[in-house]
Amino acid sequence: MVQDVLVPQMGESVLEGTILEWKVKVGDTVEINQPLVELMTDKVNIEIPAESAGILTAQFAKEGDVVPVGTRIATIGDGKGDSAVATAPAKAAPAAAKAAVPTPAPATAPAPTGTAPVGKGKMSPKVRMMIREYGVDPVTITPTGKEGRVTVEDVMRTVEARSSAAGFTGGPIPSPAAPVVGMSAPAAAPAAPAAPAATAPREPRVKVDIPVFAPLPEAQRETRMPLVGARKAISDHMDKSLKTSAHVTTFEEIDFTELAKFRKSIKPSFVETYGVNITFMPFIIKAACLALKEFPTVNASMTDSEIILKNFYNIGVAVARDEGLIVPVIKNADKKTIVELAVEIVELGDKAHNNRLMPDDVSGGTFTVTNAGMFGATGSTPVISQPQVAILGVHAIQRRPWVVNEEIVIRDISTFGMSFDHRLIDGHTAVQFLHRVHEYLADTGRMLLQLR
Repeated sequence: MVQDVLVPQMGESVLEGTILEWKVKVGDTVEINQPLVELMTDKVNIEIPAESAGILTAQFAKEGDVVPVGTRIATIGDGKGDSAVATAPAKAAPAAAKAAVPTPAPATAPAPTGTAPVGKGKMSPKVRMMIREYGVDPVTITPTGKEGRVTVEDVMRTVEARSSAAGFTGGPIPSPAAPVVGMSAPAAAPAAPAAPAATAPREPRVKVDIPVFAPLPEAQRETRMPLVGARKAISDHMDKSLKTSAHVTTFEEIDFTELAKFRKSIKPSFVETYGVNITFMPFIIKAACLALKEFPTVNASMTDSEIILKNFYNIGVAVARDEGLIVPVIKNADKKTIVELAVEIVELGDKAHNNRLMPDDVSGGTFTVTNAGMFGATGSTPVISQPQVAILGVHAIQRRPWVVNEEIVIRDISTFGMSFDHRLIDGHTAVQFLHRVHEYLADTGRMLLQLR
């Protein structure tokens, strides 16, 4: 009996994926739930497990191929009779497969250029894709990342070293110790009328020799990398969003003083009790949910002929990674407590950084919060995550002079920027929504009274 391995449904908006890495080869014995292949989508990377035990009898797609949902990419046989014979290729496979009993390739067969096997060291999907694109042997890479991770820079350094060894690049840039051309006095010229003493140029106390460096070799002037994987998906999504929505951004300064005092008072016991740090993000999400219920068009999507108001509140929280930004979604955020939100934010962040997010973790969002403040930003205009119609940009909280009751005092202030789709949301609605978020965050007691 032959079991087909199909590209699974991976979320409402995911239609295809890219074969990132085969974990097994034709002829290998596989167990139930053993990872067969790693697939990269525009949202997450997932591993497709074996649904039955047996022998991998055929592969119909190679690493780097784009395969639609439902495509047959391999078969697993039980090792009896005809089950070991490779079946016909999938309709999306780029090349025909021969209907014959497969034989394992010699263990010493070298991988062709551009498809070098990727080692099992710690590296991100982007790094693995670059290794294949450049045909680099992973064994030759010296990792410099945290906990032995291979970084993008490690790969590029190895590529440049290989090119240099092959004679494709020039020599190193001369050091400043090389002969230099100093400042010299101008050649003698016919005597001119003496300038007044008050305007005579001053002689420099210290003579400075300006070194002259050799020009950078042409091969080192630029570093080019293929636009693939998560970065390609992000590029396409941002381009689509800007072409789809009429982006407008409104800003408001947010007073975090009272909330900052409350957070400081509960922080030690919160970590001890719940095992996670309490940040401002759970409070921001809760304030956003309360405001969304008052302004339903902000929690919506639209088509050419319909406005779709969402009566549930799934809040996306952007997470920055080496591979690119990704937005896990907290489902039914309005029904969760501050503690539950704090714990789930940490769990989703850990899954994002360790490439363990599942398609359901990044689908179904109705509104997004992105925190550029954690990197020091004081303002930005975020791009809407389609098919949503608004996104809230959170920025650094700073101690600033502030006027309270006709007096200048020091307060904890941030600037929020909300981008919205002007096709659906009018300016006054966006301004009122953002101001309501501010009111909840500035008055901690008022917000806490409305929490579950």
